[in-house]
Amino acid sequence: MNKKFENPYGFFSEDGREYTITTPYTPRPWGNVISNGDYSLLISQNGSGYSWRGNAGQNRITRSFQDLIKDNWGKYFYIRDLQRNVFWSATYKPVMHPYQAFAVVHGIGYSKFIQQIEEIRSELTLFVAA
Repeated sequence: MNKKFENPYGFFSEDGREYTITTPYTPRPWGNVISNGDYSLLISQNGSGYSWRGNAGQNRITRSFQDLIKDNWGKYFYIRDLQRNVFWSATYKPVMHPYQAFAVVHGIGYSKFIQQIEEIRSELTLFVAA
């Protein structure tokens, strides 16, 4: 794959339809707004965000506090390795477990979170159904 406009935080795909973030340590949260016109969500590269229906300010479904420093509000999925007795989140936050591989792909209508932690690779794709 040809990387376009590569920088310390990631790169665009060759066709410009996706941006891959290669580190959770960006200067500010890097968000993706995903919507079907009625239900919407905002998700950052760390997995924080919130959802709403209709008006984002008046009809929030999940709690939200826009903190551009902590970027830690949201709903999270957790993964547990019972053999090693360790756990982490499917997104970088809130656990912030050390990883062997990390990538977040923000595309039009979806975000994909990919992590390799020890021997377990996880991939979480968020989207809003039409």
